[in-house]
Amino acid sequence: ESGAKVIVDNVIASPILQKPIELGADIVMYSATKHIDGQGRVLGGAILGSQKFCERIIKPFIRNTGPSISPFNAWILLKSLETLELRVNQQVKNAEAIVNFLNNHNKVAKVIYPFSKKFKQKSLAKKQMFSGGTVISFELKVTKQKNIKKETFEFLNKLEMIDISNNLGDTKTLITHPSTTTHHRLSNAEKKNLGIKDNLLRLSFGTAHLPPRYSI
Repeated sequence: ESGAKVIVDNVIASPILQKPIELGADIVMYSATKHIDGQGRVLGGAILGSQKFCERIIKPFIRNTGPSISPFNAWILLKSLETLELRVNQQVKNAEAIVNFLNNHNKVAKVIYPFSKKFKQKSLAKKQMFSGGTVISFELKVTKQKNIKKETFEFLNKLEMIDISNNLGDTKTLITHPSTTTHHRLSNAEKKNLGIKDNLLRLSFGTAHLPPRYSI
């Protein structure tokens, strides 16, 4: 009503699981390095909008300022789009299995996933998304509050099949510690307001089939 443009960064959901323009958004942005590439090979991005917006705003800006993607990167991303849905669907399947596992684990304090039965906005997520996505966050239970970061890092360093990286949407399963990576520039007060604790971990699922049993 105010005439403002609604811009959605849809990278976590991916274009397979959520369609913001169909929900009323004006502009949708993607880091194509994530799900669209899926193997962390190239840098790239995508901006979606109406034909009028793209012709009048985006095309002149790119033409006059030069931030065009390289032909090779564009080719990689176009080829990757051919398997995007297959990859995302398998990643979602893996995520859902581990969400159920972590929700019932005595060493996990909290699990954050849009389609989890314990997620407060689950009904809203189901109105917007086709499934809960390929990324989950969870908080570890720690024995001593003064050793939160130490115990969390010890857990990370014991992982054998999961790589530590702040990328997501990759065919490999990746884990990161947001407080010291993706959100490290924020103040302690800002982190607290966003729920970015020292025992919080973000897990992005790959496409590998999960073993019949899990352990943590």
